[in-house]
Amino acid sequence: MLRTLRWLASLTLVAIALVLAAVVFGGRDPGWNGTVLLRWDPERRALEWMQRPSMAQDGPYVFRDAHGYAVVETVPSGTDWRLQMRRLPAHPLPVITVRVDNAADTRFDVPLRPPARAQRADEPGNPPKLLMLSDMEGQFDCFVALLRAQGAIDAGLHWAYGRNHIALVGDLVDRGEQVVPLLWLVYRLEGEAERAGGRVHYVLGNHELMGLAGNMESWPERMRATAQALDGGSKRMFSGESVLGQWLRSKPVIARVGDHLLAHGGVSADFLRADLSVDAANALARPHLERRRVLMPAQVQAVLGRAGVTRYRGLAKADAQLEDDPVAHLRQVARRYGVQRLAIGHTIAPDIVLQHRGLLLRLDVHHKTQVPQAALYEDGRLWRVHADGRPPVRLH
Repeated sequence: MLRTLRWLASLTLVAIALVLAAVVFGGRDPGWNGTVLLRWDPERRALEWMQRPSMAQDGPYVFRDAHGYAVVETVPSGTDWRLQMRRLPAHPLPVITVRVDNAADTRFDVPLRPPARAQRADEPGNPPKLLMLSDMEGQFDCFVALLRAQGAIDAGLHWAYGRNHIALVGDLVDRGEQVVPLLWLVYRLEGEAERAGGRVHYVLGNHELMGLAGNMESWPERMRATAQALDGGSKRMFSGESVLGQWLRSKPVIARVGDHLLAHGGVSADFLRADLSVDAANALARPHLERRRVLMPAQVQAVLGRAGVTRYRGLAKADAQLEDDPVAHLRQVARRYGVQRLAIGHTIAPDIVLQHRGLLLRLDVHHKTQVPQAALYEDGRLWRVHADGRPPVRLH
C-alpha cells in the first residue's frame, strides 16, 4: 500500500510539473479564473508572477464561415471591456473599421478581400525602390512613422509608394500592444500596393509561426485576455478560418526580391545543403507552419527547424554559428540564389548594418526604444533611413 501511495504521489507531482511547464513556458491558459500563475518573461529571461490578464481594447478578429463573416472585438462595458460578436454578409465583401489604442485614437477602414493565395516569393528584378525592415513587434506608431517619413504612406495611412516595394522581414507581431491593428494595416497596404503596381513582401518570422500555432508566450496582455474569453481560445485567433490567419498562411518564409534574399533568421549550412529553390522551400514549409518542430519531417527541419530560415542566428551570433567561414558561406548563398546579399532580422543590432563584406544586411533594431530604422535600396545603393526624417546614411 505504501509503495502504491508513493507511486501515486510521484505521478501527481509529474502531472503538476507538466501543467506548470505548459503554462510557464508555452503561454498556455489553464482556465483557472483569477489564479496567480508563473510566466516566463522572454525579454527579462526570468520567471514572473502574473494575474489572469485583464481585457482591453483589442481586435477586430474576423472569421469566415458558410454564412459570411463573424467580427469579434472588445467593446467598453462600464469600467471594463467585453467581447462582442457581430455578423457581416459574404457579398458584397464587407469593410471593417480598425481602432488603434494609441494616443491619436487612430481609426482606419479595411476592405476585406477573397482568401489569399500563396504569395509569389521569387522576383529576380529590382523595383525602383525597395524599403526593408523587420521586427516591428506590434509597434503600430513606430511602423507608421517610419513609412510616412519615407513617403510610403500618406496621412490617411494609404499606400503612396507607387511602383516601389516594401519588404517586411518577419516578427511584426508579439510583445507590442497593437499587434492586430498593425497586421490589418499591412493587409490593407498590400491590396493598395498591388493596385498601384507596387508590392508588399511579408516574410514570416518565428513569432508569426508561434501565433499561427496559438502560442501566447509573447502576446500582450490584451490578446491573452481575448484568447481566454474567445470560443476556441488562442488557437482560433489566427486559425485557418480567421481572415488574418489565412492571409498569414499565404506568406513565404524566404523570398528573393532582385538583389536581396530575405529570411527572418538566416540561411544556415543545413538549409543550403537541402538544395531548395525559394519556391520549393516555401512549398515544403507551408503545410507545417504551425506544427511543433519535433513533429516535422527531417527535410522540413532544414527550413523551419532550429537551423531553419525563421530561427537561425549563426550569421549574427558567433556562438550559434554552424559555418567555419561565414563570408565563404554567404558567397555561396549569393551565388546559389543569384543575389548580392542576404537580409535578416531576428537578432538585434544597435543600428541597421552591413556585415561580412557587405554580404549580410541586418535589419533588427529595437524600434520601441530608439528612432525606428529601415534599409532603402535604390539604383544599386543601400541606405539606412530613419523615422524622424534625418538624412539617410550610406551603408558600405
